[in-house]
Amino acid sequence: MTILSGTEPSTPFPGVSGAILAGGSSRRLGRDKVTLKLAAKPLALWVAEALAPAVTDLWLVTNQPQAHLGLGLPLVTDLIPFQGPVGGLATALFYARTPWVLLTSADAPLIAPGLVAALAAAARKITRPALVCRSERGLEPFPGLYAARLLTRVQDFLREEKTFMTLLQRLRPEVWGPEVWRAFDPKGASFQNLNLPQDLARLESLAADRGMQTWSEVRTAVKSPARN
Repeated sequence: MTILSGTEPSTPFPGVSGAILAGGSSRRLGRDKVTLKLAAKPLALWVAEALAPAVTDLWLVTNQPQAHLGLGLPLVTDLIPFQGPVGGLATALFYARTPWVLLTSADAPLIAPGLVAALAAAARKITRPALVCRSERGLEPFPGLYAARLLTRVQDFLREEKTFMTLLQRLRPEVWGPEVWRAFDPKGASFQNLNLPQDLARLESLAADRGMQTWSEVRTAVKSPARN
């Protein structure tokens, strides 16, 4: 796949791996979200193409590796199946060969490359074990930056609780509010999920309207992002 070929632009932020969570059974949607197409491209590939230039490696974390082989993405299977996004995070941290993991979800295909780059760049400065954004809905775990050293802590958490929001409260992450992330994603498209059939039309509209930043613009924007 060209998105993983290492061609220009070269990886600007070493030390960060990218992980895409395939998600659960997609009962509300009625089909596999990962391979569902938006503007003729599978959702997972939208996310992979946004991630690839900013990370040293990336993989799709899945419970159904056979169903996702056709995407051409590196795959890792959940260590403990059906444990939700916290289990996916634990799997991503386990396989990470870098100090940080940039965690994303396949059902949010319009993740902004500029926001991805800003989060990856923050790995060089962040003092807390995680970095997430806050929208009008509250904390947004994806896309988020998580330290690989959290592995044992996340595994322990799995034994008592499965809610990602509870985990975030315990981690006390650094948080970027809208005054920060809107510089990279003005419409908040990175936080728009596809859960229901009618969501696809909304995302198609956003995809048509979105102006993709060039990587020169992204690099300029992330040199000194403001923080809350």
